[in-house]
Amino acid sequence: MLKPYIKNIMTVRSITVFFISIVMSNNIFCARNEIYSDYKGLLSILKVQPENISINDKQLPIFSEYLASNLVFINRAQDLVADKGLLAAINSIGKNAVLCTSYFGAIETSQYKVGSGLNVNGVVLMSGLAQKYKILTVGAFVECGNGDYGIIDNFETLPSIKSNGDKDYIGGGLLCHLDFFDKFYLDCSGRKGLLKTNLYSFDLISSPIFKDKYCNLDYFSSHAGIGCKLNIYKNLGLDIFSKYFFTHQDGKKDVTIYTGEILNFSGLNSQRLLCGLRFFQPTNTIFSFYGGLSAEYEFLGDVKAFFEDKNISAKNLKGYTETIEIGVSEKSNSCIGELSLQSYLGMREGYAGTLKVSFVFFDYLERFLGYSLKKFENEKNGRFNNDFSFSKKDCFLKILGIIKELKGRVTHKSLKKGYIVAFAFSKTFQDSCLDSTEVCIYVQDLKNGGTNVEVVSNNNLLSEELSKKLFQMLNKDK
Repeated sequence: MLKPYIKNIMTVRSITVFFISIVMSNNIFCARNEIYSDYKGLLSILKVQPENISINDKQLPIFSEYLASNLVFINRAQDLVADKGLLAAINSIGKNAVLCTSYFGAIETSQYKVGSGLNVNGVVLMSGLAQKYKILTVGAFVECGNGDYGIIDNFETLPSIKSNGDKDYIGGGLLCHLDFFDKFYLDCSGRKGLLKTNLYSFDLISSPIFKDKYCNLDYFSSHAGIGCKLNIYKNLGLDIFSKYFFTHQDGKKDVTIYTGEILNFSGLNSQRLLCGLRFFQPTNTIFSFYGGLSAEYEFLGDVKAFFEDKNISAKNLKGYTETIEIGVSEKSNSCIGELSLQSYLGMREGYAGTLKVSFVFFDYLERFLGYSLKKFENEKNGRFNNDFSFSKKDCFLKILGIIKELKGRVTHKSLKKGYIVAFAFSKTFQDSCLDSTEVCIYVQDLKNGGTNVEVVSNNNLLSEELSKKLFQMLNKDK
């Protein structure tokens, strides 16, 4: 039974690895080759020792730009968690599933131009497990990313300075989503990790600027959001949302550069407010499309650094950014995939492409410890029953045959206890459920002879449609 799920997992892994390889080779390695080719050319003509070079005070803003690139990169990863990551976790389980565990993941490649001279490119990735209980979905994830950036600073009386560098980060966090009143929801997330960066500037010195080559900075970020989903037409929905983001990046003291001078970074804070809307199609179809518009405003984003106790002019990231996005998702058995494109205008200009995947594992941990029917026993609305003249054993066997005809799969059964648990009914009842939605069919003896059959599911629509079909097919065998 596990074979198809293992196959799906391997497929998802292969797609993700392939996507990462293509994106990273195009966006990152090419930039590094340009850096190293310039570096080798400079080494052949620049014969001055770094210790004999002094940095002009007017050239110091290069360090503010460097810190700004770090904040932009970390915020990009936060946006992925709070949007596509959360949606992947929710969609992986499904609206009506209860006590299901699922895998979800999202990967994004992006290229930004911030202000007049800062370009930030990179790939960010998150992956985790989600669990749903009634109206609450919670998840835990790990994240990592890799990117590069370029800075061009122009001066009135000095030559322009070009600088480049690489970025890598790794971290983890938690997320949750709460539905209420059928159409409103709240969500939040928190994440913490370590950012590892470096800085090259061949217009100043012939080596990496930091003496230790890399600079490690801790970061923390969180978000809180509220939204409302409305059905505005038969096959069209509208999601209206607003999210608040907070990011903190630790500072760094006594960073020695190759000229022997000391650089200090102050801690950075970012506060952003995002408001937007997204048009979408129902997720119970095989293919669905969506599009959206949003506007974001950065309230803080002040970047400060000190060079040999001199205050470097601050870089400010305040301002508006507008986003346009389009996307398409595909649902196949228990796997859901989605591809989307985003375009940015305003303070942050550029584009991004996102791939997200999700895979349902069901409640395997619960089954290992001992399967429980409690979620079906507590169901009040999604219950339908009928009496039949068959014996318990005959009725039990007939139901197993009908489930097979309806392309469902049995996960647990017991003739003695009188129950059958099955799933994978999305092929027959496509508009009623996800492939992961489970149904329990109770088969019990009646005191006056015959058998009572009761169909129970936490998805009311599925239990109603399945019971009608099941009872109809059992009546044909009378």
